[in-house]
Amino acid sequence: MENCENKPHPKWKTRLVKGGFPDRSFDIEFWQEQGDEAIFEAAREMVELAEEAKPGRKPTLQKNVTRLLRVRPSPGASGSERKDSKCPARSS
Repeated sequence: MENCENKPHPKWKTRLVKGGFPDRSFDIEFWQEQGDEAIFEAAREMVELAEEAKPGRKPTLQKNVTRLLRVRPSPGASGSERKDSKCPARSS
């Protein structure tokens, strides 16, 4: 359960639009002020609401983990040679 008192309260922003569809400048400015975490949280909430609207579904996140290792060349090897290479080294 989340503790709502630890979360910062968002600022209210309003605008009045007359005579047509508004441009995106207000939305862009608003979300830039909110920051990355707020944007991600809002997107997650929208996905949850959309999935919960489907009968019997609860949204889940797919989690893929990849481990990357940097292979360091052995001492004395040039950048073009590989330690595990099956090809003999060229002589100059």
